Amino acid sequence: MRRPQRTERGTMALEMVILAPILLILFFFLLACGRYFQTSSLLENAARDGARSASQERSLGQAQGKVDEAVARTMDQAVESCKTSASGAITTGFAAGTPLSVEVTCTIDYRDLGLLGIGGDTTITKQFSSSLDPYRGVRDGENP
Repeated sequence: MRRPQRTERGTMALEMVILAPILLILFFFLLACGRYFQTSSLLENAARDGARSASQERSLGQAQGKVDEAVARTMDQAVESCKTSASGAITTGFAAGTPLSVEVTCTIDYRDLGLLGIGGDTTITKQFSSSLDPYRGVRDGENP
C-alpha cells in the first residue's frame, strides 16, 4: 500500500497572502518614522540657523526677519504640509548680553498614510539659543 504524495501547490500564494499586509504596514510605518525624523532634523537646523543669524542683527524687527528667512530657506526641503505651516519666533527679549531663543514649529500631515490608522496631524517644535554680544549696541527697532 502506497501513501498518496502530498503536493505543496499553492503554498507560495498562501504565504504571500499572509505576509503582504504585514510588509505593507511595516513599509508605511517606516515612511511615517522617516517623515517625522527628517522634519525634526530640518526644524532643528532652522532654529539653529535662525538664532545665529538673528543674533547678528541690531534690532528685534531685523532679527525676526532673519529668523523668517532661515525658516523659509531650510523648510523648503520639508514635506508640503510642513512647508506651509512652518513658523519661527523669537521667544526671549532682545538685549545685549542675553541669550536669544528661537522656536520653530510645523505640523506634519499623516493623512496620506491612513492605512496605519495614524491619520491626522502631528506638531513638532524645536528651540535653539544663541547669545547676543554684550559689548555690541542693540537698537530697540524704533530709532535707527
